[in-house]
Amino acid sequence: MKTGKQEEDKRMSEQKNMNEWNETTNENGQMDRAGNGTETVNYEYDANYSAAPNVQEAPKERVVLGIIGAFAGTLIGAVCIVLLGQWGYIASISGVIMGFCALKGYQILGKGFSVKAIVICAVLMIVMVYLSNWATYALLVAEVYEVDAITSFMSVPMLLSEGGIDSGMYYKDLGMIYLFTALGAVPTLKDHFKR
Repeated sequence: MKTGKQEEDKRMSEQKNMNEWNETTNENGQMDRAGNGTETVNYEYDANYSAAPNVQEAPKERVVLGIIGAFAGTLIGAVCIVLLGQWGYIASISGVIMGFCALKGYQILGKGFSVKAIVICAVLMIVMVYLSNWATYALLVAEVYEVDAITSFMSVPMLLSEGGIDSGMYYKDLGMIYLFTALGAVPTLKDHFKR
């Protein structure tokens, strides 16, 4: 049995709670706390409500722009390969530049990076390294045989097969550029996947 004092304390506690949480329902089914015009709680079901916190979605990868960025990066590397090749250097730093610029170009313009991006960049780098090594030798052929650039570019495969160009040196240079391009790409990939 409760004593009069306990019942009085219980009644006072309930009254205090009622005063603190004096809620009234408006015509929309919302309950407002009295004295606080800013806080409302809607007790109706909202199908669009999500209990998950407001998390910003990562921007969607833009593949076409990523390809353009990767192509621009490989073009920078190809120009370096051809220019340094004209000075007689194996363009190792150019390969590193190509690998780095291709991947960064995709990341910057593509706003994302996935396995698809790696494949696209790899294909572009393989093609551009091959073409830039070919162009390096074509410019040397143009200088030696005093022909225009297009003729020399088209004659490189024939000169390789006939021995006019040392095929061992040609493929050694090509392999070295591929190696250094991979050396430029791998650290960029590692840096991306650490994040």
